[in-house]
Amino acid sequence: MRFNSILKIWIIGFTIALMQACGSIPQIKTQKTDTHVKTQIPPPFPITAQSLRQERIDALLVELVKEGRVPGLSVLIYEGDTETYFGATGYSDIEAKTPLKRSDVGRYYSMTKPITGIAMMMLYEQGKFELDDPVSKYLPEFNEMMVYDGEDADGSIKLTPAERQITIRDLMRHTAGMTYGFINTPVDHMYNKNQLLTYDQTVETFSENLAELPLLYQPATQYNYSVSVDVQGRLIEVLSGQSLGSFLEVNIFTPLGMNHTGFKVKATDRTKFGAVYGLGKDGLFPMHDGDPRMPLGLIVDEPFLGGLAFESGGGGLVSSIDDYAKFALMLQRNDGTLIKPATLDLMTTDQLGSLPKGDLGDGSSFGLNIALKTSPQNSGGYHVPEGTFYWGGTAGTLFFVDDKNDLTFLMHMQVMTANPLNLRARMVNAVYGYTP
Repeated sequence: MRFNSILKIWIIGFTIALMQACGSIPQIKTQKTDTHVKTQIPPPFPITAQSLRQERIDALLVELVKEGRVPGLSVLIYEGDTETYFGATGYSDIEAKTPLKRSDVGRYYSMTKPITGIAMMMLYEQGKFELDDPVSKYLPEFNEMMVYDGEDADGSIKLTPAERQITIRDLMRHTAGMTYGFINTPVDHMYNKNQLLTYDQTVETFSENLAELPLLYQPATQYNYSVSVDVQGRLIEVLSGQSLGSFLEVNIFTPLGMNHTGFKVKATDRTKFGAVYGLGKDGLFPMHDGDPRMPLGLIVDEPFLGGLAFESGGGGLVSSIDDYAKFALMLQRNDGTLIKPATLDLMTTDQLGSLPKGDLGDGSSFGLNIALKTSPQNSGGYHVPEGTFYWGGTAGTLFFVDDKNDLTFLMHMQVMTANPLNLRARMVNAVYGYTP
């Protein structure tokens, strides 16, 4: 009996102990498999002045082509020696549906003028001339110039002798009293009647023919955009003993590596040389030699593709956006590559002072073969910073050098618009984020 009682007590105690032991064992929970793949979110694109500028320019390029004002265009920007933007849109040839390419070669027309100016100042540094030398010292055909002085009752033109000699400085700041043939004056009409700007002549013949025609204004009395840079081309030939084309090739294009620039399109660049367009009331139209819509009988192909002789220091070069960038960056660095820094400073200093500035626009003036912004950035018709120097071509090309921001800008297009300055002003506003 006693044994049985003890056994029962033992069994009950063991059972209680066992239950307690089981209760102290932690319960193992079933782990669920996580099949969710987390999305890798990239860091946000940094919003910088450069990214905002790129967005504005990209949008404007597309907008301009959609407006039908240009077939295509490209823009290139450097800050210092670093390329910080390139964009291109549209066509170089609308009819052939040829996309505009960075390597395209085009007619840079009046963007020839700053290059001619550098050539002149290279000779200036060699002691070949002084800025205030009379042009007739080297080109005697300009010794006794006559000046337009109104008209008689019968409509015949009255002339009066020039009050002083034209100087080389006058040629380089457009105060020689010459004109271009583009405006409605009796002297401009004489230029056109005498086919002054025909390409079927030498630079020497051009100079001699020009000297036979009267000046529109007395020398050194006002700025008037003119053929005076073509006279500089003849001076370069006389002072250097070389043709203008040879002098530029040897002393500027080869040293800078401008392999696609010259008075003729190189054989290897023929496929890169696209069409040029006009802008009429019905929109864009391709321009061809002999087209009656061409202003002043301008020819746009033969001078650059054929064997015509005239090497125009004022508007005869073809180039590409990257080639011209090499020239513009040389100006921006101002490191003595072609001319001394002090000489370039002279070129980019206001040479007009208080003289009337003609069609340069508010807030701008002129140095030696280059225009200058002389007022604060938010004033005038061109909203680049004060001190910026710039120039463009009649087919819409443009460059400027903004020393304050160490920025060099270039634009390539091939369309002769009725209002290129509006397009250029819009582009400048996009570059700087300026809202009129």
